[in-house]
Amino acid sequence: MLWERLRTNSWAAFVACLLLFGSDVCAAANEDTLSSELTIEGDSAVFLQEQNTIEYVGNVIAFMDGMRINGDRILVEMTADRIKRITTTGAPASFWQKQNMTERDTTATANTIVYLPATSLLELSGSASLTQDGNAVSSARIRYNLALGQLDAGSSDFSQERVRMELRIPANRAEQDSTQP
Repeated sequence: MLWERLRTNSWAAFVACLLLFGSDVCAAANEDTLSSELTIEGDSAVFLQEQNTIEYVGNVIAFMDGMRINGDRILVEMTADRIKRITTTGAPASFWQKQNMTERDTTATANTIVYLPATSLLELSGSASLTQDGNAVSSARIRYNLALGQLDAGSSDFSQERVRMELRIPANRAEQDSTQP
């Protein structure tokens, strides 16, 4: 927890330094700190200190702990010492997370993607789809806990879209054995 605070505080210091002095002065001093932190690129960014938010607009891409999030707009909400929520919108927005060696990567698309780092919760809404290890689900709304592998899918109040799942079933015993850890 202390390490997370130090890393997050370093990231906040980097943002403040960037705003005050420009990217060239701060980038070299903070490259190591940012390597495991949130890195975002976009056409424009607005930092609102009182709201403790940063909004990026225009072909935005964010990297954080083996994840990549793309969209038209990303809003990062922070608490005093950590990232609280990352909200991405797009047509569609996309999410990708590298898995361990025995599983395929997790990919997702939706009109709105909300990622809550503290709980590893991914909330997808609007033409949502999620694929992992050859299995796929699509629905109007999907909530997926990345750490626990728990999924909840359904339609919103105004949508009658049904939940659709495609499960990968090994064709033969050799394929089953090769996918077992």
